[in-house]
Formats: sequence, C-alpha cells, structure tokens
Amino acid sequence: MRATSTTACGNDMNGPFRKLLSAKIHRATVTAADVDYEGSVTIPPELLEAAGILPYESVHLWNITRGTRLETYAITGLHGSSDICANGAAAHLVQPGDRVILASYTWVAEERVSEHRPKLIFVNESNRITHAGPEIPGPQRRSTAEGF
Repeated sequence: MRATSTTACGNDMNGPFRKLLSAKIHRATVTAADVDYEGSVTIPPELLEAAGILPYESVHLWNITRGTRLETYAITGLHGSSDICANGAAAHLVQPGDRVILASYTWVAEERVSEHRPKLIFVNESNRITHAGPEIPGPQRRSTAEGF
C-alpha cells in the first residue's frame, strides 16, 4: 500500500506501508455478552495496558470456540476485574465461556518492518496474564512448563 500522511511537524511521509499485527491477547475467556449494550468489547485495563491497546481502538475478535470473527472497538473494564464482555451485535456471535483472541493492527513504514515487534499477551482461563510473546509457530506447541 502507498499511503500519505502528515506528521505533527508538518512533514509529508510518502512511501509504502504494511499492515502488521500490533497487539494480541491470546485465548481470553468471555465472561459476559450483552446484546442490549451499544457496542464494543469490554477488556480489563491491565490487559489493555499490557497489550498496548487503547480505549476505543479498533480490535478484531476471533472466537476460537465458534469460529466467528468480528471487528469492534475496545472499552475499558474495571480495574482488577477479569471481565471480557462482548457488547451489542457482537453478543450474537460470542457467548460467556467462549475462548477468543483479541487483536489490533498498525501501519508500519516499509523501511521499519524489520524492527516491528507486536505485543503478544497470553492469558489463562481466568484472563490473568501468564506470559508475553513471542508466539510458537504451528504445528509446534508451547509446553505447560512455559506457561500455556
């Protein structure tokens, strides 16, 4: 992709960019689904901070349990909670107990691609962080001694 943007300093930045994974919260457990809420996915602030995902940032939600995928935005849950709540229309595709992956993307200038490192956060069934990246490529598996 060729994109043009202007920095805060007013300098034009022209050149190719690549859409790369920015952050991932791996295998979170959905604790609630509320179709009557206006939209989004509620994520504890500790997980948002660890992953570097901002409130209202676009996130992809991939449902490991059901195989559904959707895009929404993150909203901050309560400090110290383990709540992952699918809100609004997402609640039709995600139910309590489902395991999900939450991911965000960023555009990286072609010349910076080799430097890019996404923040990869792995959680247990209680949505508590067990460790941070890197990923193990399939078909290999992380051993339980490694925290997964």
